[in-house]
Amino acid sequence: MVRVPLALAIVSLALFASGARSGEVSGRYSSHLSASDVAQIKGVISKETGIAHNVKKIEAVAPDKVAIQTGGRTGTDSATYYDFNIYKRAGKWTIDQKSIEISIESTPNHRLDSDATGR
Repeated sequence: MVRVPLALAIVSLALFASGARSGEVSGRYSSHLSASDVAQIKGVISKETGIAHNVKKIEAVAPDKVAIQTGGRTGTDSATYYDFNIYKRAGKWTIDQKSIEISIESTPNHRLDSDATGR
């Protein structure tokens, strides 16, 4: 049985609960974002109406700016993605409303030959 010091267990749990996992944030400035920053960024996204809330990508492009992508599959043959920037101003992360771009992609509906009728 492996024993983990209580302090280490609490820190690990706090990092896990905040959503900051290794590799979750990419980009040149990824090391500048704390677990608290990532949790705040996700919180801002979850409160925004008109965009998908499931985070696909967090890219730290500056110490106070992240590029975000949310969204994904919306049907059997389509996906909708929301790309936007979030800035940290006076210690608070906020979405740049003007940066929101929506893209809709068609994805092939992969049917098997055995699904075809009339053969």
